[in-house]
Order: sequence, then C-alpha cells, then structure tokens
Amino acid sequence: MALRVFICLLLLLSGHSMAALLLTQQQLPYAMQSADGQQQGIALQAVRCAMLRSGQQASIRFISWSRAQRLVETGAADGYFPASRNAQRDSLAQWFGPAAPQQWRWYLRIDSPFNPHAADFVQRARVGAYAGSNMHQWLQDHGYQISVSPPGHDQMLDVLLAGRADAVLAANLAMDELIAARGVQQQVRSVLAQDKPLGLYLSLRFLQQQGPDFASRLQQAMHDCYQAPS
Repeated sequence: MALRVFICLLLLLSGHSMAALLLTQQQLPYAMQSADGQQQGIALQAVRCAMLRSGQQASIRFISWSRAQRLVETGAADGYFPASRNAQRDSLAQWFGPAAPQQWRWYLRIDSPFNPHAADFVQRARVGAYAGSNMHQWLQDHGYQISVSPPGHDQMLDVLLAGRADAVLAANLAMDELIAARGVQQQVRSVLAQDKPLGLYLSLRFLQQQGPDFASRLQQAMHDCYQAPS
C-alpha cells in the first residue's frame, strides 16, 4: 500500500489526475527499465498505448512478479502485465489482450533424452518454472514433478544448464533472448508446449470505478495497439 500512497502523492503534487497503477517485471523483450528510468518493451508499449487511447493515465512500476499479483489482489495496485490467462486470475481480474505474443516452450539441454510429448514425461522428468508464473501453476495443476521454482525468469536457464532440472517451461521470446545473450544456443533445445499470448490484467475493483464503456474501449484500444507477429 505504501507504493500506492507514494504514487498518489506524486500525482497530486504534479497536478495530474489519478493514474492507474500498473505493475510489471523486468523481462526482455516484454518490459524493461533502464538505470535512468527509461521504460520500453513490446508489451509495455502496447499497454501504455491502449491505456492512453482509452482515456486513462497509467503509471508503470517494476517489481517482482509474485508481489505484483498480490498487490493487485489486495487493492494496492490496479493491474499487472504481461500475463497469460488462467482461471484463478480471471476470478479476480479481467484480461485485456493480446499485448504481446508468447509461446510456452519446453527447454532442455541439447543431449537430453527426454521428450516432453512422451507419455511418461510427466512422471519421470524433473521440471521447473519461475515462482508466481502461470506456467508454474499449470505444472502444479497437471501433476508434473517440479524440482525448481526460482523467483526470476532469467534464472531458469541457470538451473537448466546446472542440471537441477531436466526441462523448464518458459516464455519463448524471453528465454530465446537470454540464450542468445549467454551464447549457449548449441547447449539448449526447445519443444513447443502451447501458444499463450500475453495481456494486461485489471482488477475488478478498478474496472467498477471506471465508466460503463471503459472495458470495451480498452479492449478495442489493445487490439489497435497490438503489434501481431508478421
């Protein structure tokens, strides 16, 4: 709640009307913030564009992913992104999207004998996803043998290469960027799990405070601002 109060004070002092407080995490290429505070990323740009087109100011802050979701659930913030959909999130907030493309892909070491589509993979393979992610919840719901759940997405590559997991489930654009940056393309292979586009979740409480047509305006704006892959 302290974060929310701080943002409110800043807005009051600057003479601006109340802005929606949206939370995200540092994750290439979806959302990034430089040391001097500059914000960019394909999901961040789409969300900012859609909020402006729908007539709503937005303040975007970077925090841990699991904390972002908790703050929205408790009313200390208004929304979080980029997020894929699941039933639990849908019960507490409304999804607007897509804001960015995403594939869930299994990442394995290049010499791994495991096949994620094999019948015995769920029971035999030690797998992981980062804590608080929809992927981690999906693994739990489907009975996978979870051996790792680090707090950040980028740590998934470390635990895979260190042999702490046989496979990790990760967002393809973010993981592929990380693999290229580390220069380990010849050490890792991937297998498609499913397409899961990313969007913006806004709390039901926040939406109730807006005009009756805000949600439809925002969804249309998100459609207009989304840059679909060619």
